[in-house]
Amino acid sequence: MKRIQTLLIFLLAVVFAAVAQNQPGMPWQIKVMSYNVQHCAGLDMTIDYDRTADVIFKQQPDVVALQELDSMTVRCGRRNQMAELASRTLYFPTFAKGIDYDGGKYGVGILTRERPLSVTSTPLPGKEPRVLLVVELKNYVMACTHLDLAEENRLASVPLIVAEAQKWQKPFIIAGDWNDEPDSKLMAELKKYFVINTGKKATFPADKPKVCIDYIASFKGRSAVTLNQSVINAPEASDHCPIVANLRLPLKAEELMPLKPYLQDPKPTEMTVMFQTTAPAHCWVEYGTDRNNLQKKRALLDGQEVCFDIENRITLDNLQPGQQYYYRVCVVDLLMKHAYEFHTGDTLRTPLYQFRTPEVNATDFTCVVFNDLHDNQATYAFLRDTLKTVGVQPDFIIFNGDCLPEPYDREHAMRMIHSLADPINGAETPIFFIRGNHEIRNYYSAGMHRLIGYPNDKTYGGISWGDTRFMILDCGEDKSDDHKEYAGFNDFTQLRAEETEFIKQELKNPAFRKAKRRILVSHIPIFGNDDKYQPCREAWAPLLKQQPFDLAVFAHTHRFKYAPKDLEGATFPVVNGDGPNIKGAAVTILQKTGNKLHLKTLSKKPENCIDIDL
Repeated sequence: MKRIQTLLIFLLAVVFAAVAQNQPGMPWQIKVMSYNVQHCAGLDMTIDYDRTADVIFKQQPDVVALQELDSMTVRCGRRNQMAELASRTLYFPTFAKGIDYDGGKYGVGILTRERPLSVTSTPLPGKEPRVLLVVELKNYVMACTHLDLAEENRLASVPLIVAEAQKWQKPFIIAGDWNDEPDSKLMAELKKYFVINTGKKATFPADKPKVCIDYIASFKGRSAVTLNQSVINAPEASDHCPIVANLRLPLKAEELMPLKPYLQDPKPTEMTVMFQTTAPAHCWVEYGTDRNNLQKKRALLDGQEVCFDIENRITLDNLQPGQQYYYRVCVVDLLMKHAYEFHTGDTLRTPLYQFRTPEVNATDFTCVVFNDLHDNQATYAFLRDTLKTVGVQPDFIIFNGDCLPEPYDREHAMRMIHSLADPINGAETPIFFIRGNHEIRNYYSAGMHRLIGYPNDKTYGGISWGDTRFMILDCGEDKSDDHKEYAGFNDFTQLRAEETEFIKQELKNPAFRKAKRRILVSHIPIFGNDDKYQPCREAWAPLLKQQPFDLAVFAHTHRFKYAPKDLEGATFPVVNGDGPNIKGAAVTILQKTGNKLHLKTLSKKPENCIDIDL
């Protein structure tokens, strides 16, 4: 019964740990444990695998270095102790023999959450032969050893350990019982090559610790930084106290920001650069009109640099309208930032990108509109290729809803954003992400504000591009708030009321009234929609249908439609995009040249292709 309870508790802990580790940016932080288990015999000299396993999984380490392990010896009842512990903790076991002993083997082992990529062992000197066990994992290398009782053998082991550490490009961490105290010759020699990640608190004997002889360390050059460390009180399970350290692994420069930046919320005098780093980092953007003379901009909040998470939003302001700018993102690995101590690592500088700010009264632009892609990469690739064949180079891009559907966590949301932005050069072409009803669904949907630079942090609003004004609306969901699919989490009443007031004010806004052209954009159609639930049509159609729009661009229905005028009383043309099926999917191109506004749609389906002046 005790073993069943132990496994149940452990499985729950693993689930919660896995959830945490699945968050983006977490692989760079690990919890390391070192434990001399005295062949799983406690101070009472009774071998108890459950007791030893309990000590391990209560700490929930990512990796455990174990010393004094038996394998198939007489005294352990011909049991494989690594297998016994692995079966109870659900870790991957690796064992290395130091000596033959009592009809079996005696040595060290490493337990790992992830399956090792490779395993090596190296003999070390000792009156009782010693061994260095090395396990390669995805982001780091873990080593374990139990050094000899004789000082000359311990010192002779250092060059062999250093030689092994020098072979690896990944962070190299070593732990174990080294049979020497913090101020010894051994530790002085090791400190030439390693950073000691644990303190000097006594670890032996477990019931009344008097000396520190157990350590965790990382090889210099790419050494890990200690976030916190402790000696665990476990006086019954072994004659040594286990030690743990939470370590921040260093990242190589090329690992700091694997995804490109993307441009958001373009204005004549501003441009927002958004990007995500692998881990929290010290970031800034260098920019200017001369690529050899760039100035620096950081994200500051009430005087503090925003560097506590992986999401980054830096707005470049005081820009000149209609001007070409160069920029690059700079990222410094922030290994640790405590109240009175900080450590930094490698620095990344991206290639130089460029963008052009909108001109205040520009008469020309090209805009491309995608809709309802539903993460269908084949359709998106086809539409991009179709644009290339006709030589379209947009000044800005609109994703008109249901292109980032149902984000279940931040990593999923990031993947979808970059699967859209990166292939279409979002690092140099500003993008507007309009929220559709499927962007509202799933766990992380409310978190999209952290990854998207909505104008004025609203999912609706008025946007000017030169002498053209865009009115962007967000209809919310296509079903009532009390629908069973939403489980009572939604209430769009206030949003729609705010938008109703916005529409009234926007129609009076000089930016709208004086614009040469006016375009209405919404994912859910205000006109031409056959959904049963249409609160926005009921509230907004009377306000909009007689207004001087030159075009309304809708989506949602997955049925292409073009109505020159008089669609449900609208006095302006309406175009509605198709759905994600490659057979009918369409991309919309808006081109304005002088006073001329041209509408073109491209699709495999001939009846979904139009090419007209408005």
